[in-house]
Amino acid sequence: MRHKKSETILIALFFVILQWTISPAVLCGQQQAKPDKGSSEVELGLAAKYTGDKGIEKDSAVLFATGFEKEGLDGWWDIRNRDGIRFVDDNSIVHSGSKCLQMTAVKGKDVGSDMKHTLSEGVDQLYMRFYCRFHKDTLGPHHFIIMGTHIPGWWPNAGRCPPGDKGFWTNIEPPTDKRGWEFYTYWHKMRSWNNPDGTPNNPPDGDGRSFYGNTFVPDNQPTGLPRDRWICVEIMMKTNTIGKSDGEQAFWIDGKKMGHWKPGEPVGTWMRATFHTSGYWNTDPKPFEGYDWRSDPNLKLNHIILQWYISKEHSEKAKVDENIVYYDDIVLATEYIGPQVKTASNKP
Repeated sequence: MRHKKSETILIALFFVILQWTISPAVLCGQQQAKPDKGSSEVELGLAAKYTGDKGIEKDSAVLFATGFEKEGLDGWWDIRNRDGIRFVDDNSIVHSGSKCLQMTAVKGKDVGSDMKHTLSEGVDQLYMRFYCRFHKDTLGPHHFIIMGTHIPGWWPNAGRCPPGDKGFWTNIEPPTDKRGWEFYTYWHKMRSWNNPDGTPNNPPDGDGRSFYGNTFVPDNQPTGLPRDRWICVEIMMKTNTIGKSDGEQAFWIDGKKMGHWKPGEPVGTWMRATFHTSGYWNTDPKPFEGYDWRSDPNLKLNHIILQWYISKEHSEKAKVDENIVYYDDIVLATEYIGPQVKTASNKP
């Protein structure tokens, strides 16, 4: 009897543990989606044809390329806080060549710098590859690099949903202590943070602060800002067919694809302004619908912004007065670029 009683207790204990370890989605009889593991393989692209990017600007798919070898900001405009931008020729810092670009946000003085490059003609699919290096003592930024488009004379506003014929854009944001790399995205079909179903208060336009960037965070990433080393980052956006949600976006870190959002994948659940592919809020996993980026076919991807923005409130957390990031080897193209190589392949 004592053995049977012990068995009964062990069985009951087993089911208690099982109940606490199974996700809410499974307990509700719903299938839990598998996290998007991204790619474990480094993907080479058109940069593999050019040793150290030498001559890459002549490639037919390349729209713009710079390693900041010439001091001066030719090709850049709408520059904010020029005093916070300088060229560095320290070989212990530079990624390749003889120079790189440094942006500095000074605590109590400014919120950093940014500058824009605009294409002469917009495209339907745009890739941007850049190298960045966060200073060993820096605070992570409030916002980072932007890719997107907007019509002349119309300017994006934080907290507001952009009209489908005016603009759309995405930020690639570096890791924090709580998450890995993520997209922070604005478009006319974005969701509001106000309510669980993504609808705003005071619909349809909200109350002026109802729409902040929708977030897309791949699973299985390390947290914490990776400081004092060069990181290869590549982002891609693809426009939609008018009236369809077939737009896409993706990003790679050090040549490994971390996330790709397009019609049918990944599988996850919307909660407010975030698309969850794992965790507590992934209660009703469904294939991602894709992006209805725009309502006007003339709205094409046409600019990127190098941004180093550390708000006054955010800077109060900094350990140092000068928060610094370095940029080098930027390429814009209509096809995947990939990391630099030391020896070019024989790829035609």
